[in-house]
Amino acid sequence: MDKTDSPQVKESGPHLWWWLGLGAASVAAGFLAQTIRLPGGWLIGPLLVAIVAGLSRPEHPRVSSPWFIAAQAVIGTILASRFRPDVLPLAGANWLPILLVVTATLGVGLGSGVLLARIGPLDRETATFGTLPGGAASMIAMSIDLGADGRIVALMQYLRVVLVVLSASFLARFVLHPSGASDYTSLGIPSGAVSLHLWRVYVPTLLLAAVGAWAGRRVRLPAGGMIGPLILGIVTSGLNILHPLWPFGIPQAAYIIIGLYVGLLFDRASLRQAGRLIPVILANTFMLMIVCAATGKVFSSLTGTDYLTGYLATTPGGMDSIAVVALGSGSNVSLILTVQMVRLLAIVLAGPLLAKWMLRRGPGRKFS
Repeated sequence: MDKTDSPQVKESGPHLWWWLGLGAASVAAGFLAQTIRLPGGWLIGPLLVAIVAGLSRPEHPRVSSPWFIAAQAVIGTILASRFRPDVLPLAGANWLPILLVVTATLGVGLGSGVLLARIGPLDRETATFGTLPGGAASMIAMSIDLGADGRIVALMQYLRVVLVVLSASFLARFVLHPSGASDYTSLGIPSGAVSLHLWRVYVPTLLLAAVGAWAGRRVRLPAGGMIGPLILGIVTSGLNILHPLWPFGIPQAAYIIIGLYVGLLFDRASLRQAGRLIPVILANTFMLMIVCAATGKVFSSLTGTDYLTGYLATTPGGMDSIAVVALGSGSNVSLILTVQMVRLLAIVLAGPLLAKWMLRRGPGRKFS
């Protein structure tokens, strides 16, 4: 895995047919996953296809950064259209459970990093930033600045994202039961016939997504490509100026791009470099997932929500990917989004400061 989070790909020449084949396989896999009513199926199917495709090639193809940012912007506007204002009083009334979730996740992430550095062949910098469940791209960039191994941090971060998203989707489909009705399409459009005049909403939605993504990245928000349109969309919806809406097919395309982006981050070189670290990383990831699942149970009990909502609110995956799963699960998307956003901001802001403080306590071993 490269040390940047926005690698480019060659989209012409000998790779053109490969990309076309990958796109066709992703659409088929997404349709199949959605047919069996798997929450986030349009993301899960392409993600699995991309992992297999990426590991099958000696070179390392990637989805280019502009496509990924565009997909994030679409998801941000869809989330804005699903955000319910009544969740804000709920969040305010339950500030203590939310604070406990954030504190517990941050503490477990830092603690597991220290433990991993002690029992494994990782230096403390790499282990700490690899286990912090904040924005993956942010953790990778910060880790490189502090001298950690960016490739191993990237592997740890995105391996956790894949495992969390897959487990969350399957649990939401076959094990946990939401309190609301599931929307397996998650298209971001109202049910029923779509009248012809809706094209008047599509262009403003496109402008909102573009401006929001630009502003979010301009002010360096975590996951700015998604958070910017989300915030702007919530404001315009709350003021009854614009309710973001996309035509059929655009949300699915965004989900496919997110799935391909994450899946193609795994390649032969990164797995070879990690080598004997894979079992240790997996064990650490599962431990973090179990602790966060227990935290989700406590959170759901304290707030009176269903466990699926508590689980998705506290699970340590990528917020954009978890949001896609939540959209199709029937859970309380607004509350999940609120908790995930608060936790993301807290970890991105406080995590590196705590990590630096912990790293000053002594050097760790360097992985080779």
